[in-house]
Amino acid sequence: MRKLLFTLVVMMCATLVVNAQTAQEKALKEAEKAAKLADKNLKNGKLQYEAALAFFNDEMGDKKDLDRAQMYAERAVKIAQEFPSPKDTLQGLSCMVLGLVHLQKNNAEEAMKYLEMSMDGFNVELGRNDPVTNGSKLVYGYMMINSYPLRGFPKVMESFFDNAMAPEDKRIENMAEANILLETSLEMLIAQQTKMFRYALPMVTYKDQKYLVVETTDWCMERPLVGWLVPSFMEDEEACGAQGDDLILVDDNINFHVFKGEERHQVQLQFNFKHFMRNPKHLEANPDDTRIWFLEPENYKNVLNKYREFKAAAKVTE
Repeated sequence: MRKLLFTLVVMMCATLVVNAQTAQEKALKEAEKAAKLADKNLKNGKLQYEAALAFFNDEMGDKKDLDRAQMYAERAVKIAQEFPSPKDTLQGLSCMVLGLVHLQKNNAEEAMKYLEMSMDGFNVELGRNDPVTNGSKLVYGYMMINSYPLRGFPKVMESFFDNAMAPEDKRIENMAEANILLETSLEMLIAQQTKMFRYALPMVTYKDQKYLVVETTDWCMERPLVGWLVPSFMEDEEACGAQGDDLILVDDNINFHVFKGEERHQVQLQFNFKHFMRNPKHLEANPDDTRIWFLEPENYKNVLNKYREFKAAAKVTE
C-alpha cells in the first residue's frame, strides 16, 4: 500500500512538472507571437501593451522577460501620450505594467512614477468615480506606502472618498472590507511623519525674542511632535507630567520660562499663510508667527535632558 501511495505521489509530481512546463512553453509562444505583431505595427499602442503584458506573464516563471516587457510598455506609453484618447485606457494600463516591471527590478522611484501615471491615466480616461480608477488608487497607492507613505496615503484615502461619492452603480461594493488598507496606510504615514519631526519643536516669538515650546497644558517634548495639537484625544497627560495651565518655553541659552494660568495667553501660538497669483512661488506670512524648528539630534537631547532636570527640580520645590 505504501509503495502504491509513493507511486501515486511521484506520478502527481511528474504531472505537475509537465503541466508547469506546458504552461510556460505556451506562455513563451504567446509572448513571441504578441511581440511579432507589435513589431509589425509600431503605431498600434494596444499591441505594444499586449506584448508587454505577455512578457510579464507569471506563467512564464523564470523565463519572464522584464527587459522586453519594459520595452513594449514604454512604446505603449509613448503612443498613449502622443495620441491621447479619452475612450481607451492605454495610458492607465501600459503605465501600470511599466510600474510593476520597475517594481520587480527594484527601481522604486521609477515604479512610483509610473504607478502614479497609471492612476492619473485611469482618472482621465474613465473618470474619478469609475471602479477601475478607485480600485487602482487603492491597490497601487497601498503598494507605494512602504517606500513613499506621503505619496501613497493620499491615493488610498482618495479611493475611499471617491468610491463613497460615486453613483451606486459604479461603486466597489465591498470597499469596507479594505478598511485595513486605509488604517495601516495611516499608521505608516504617522510613523514616517513622527520620525521626520522627532527632533523638532514649535518656535514662538514673545517680546521680539524667539523661544522653543517644550510644554503646553497637555503636551510636552517627552512625546514626539506629531500629535501635539490634538493631545486631548490621546488622554496621556501624565506621561509628560503636565502642570495644569502651565506653558514652558526655552531660550537659546536653555533657560526655561514658565507662564502660569492667564499668563500663558500672552504667548500666542498662531500662524497664517497667504498665497497670491501675483507671486505663486512664494507664501506670504508673518515672520513672527509660530514655526516648526528642527534641531540636531544631540542638541535636541541636550534640551530634553535639561528639561527633565528642570521638571525634577520643580517637583522638589512644590
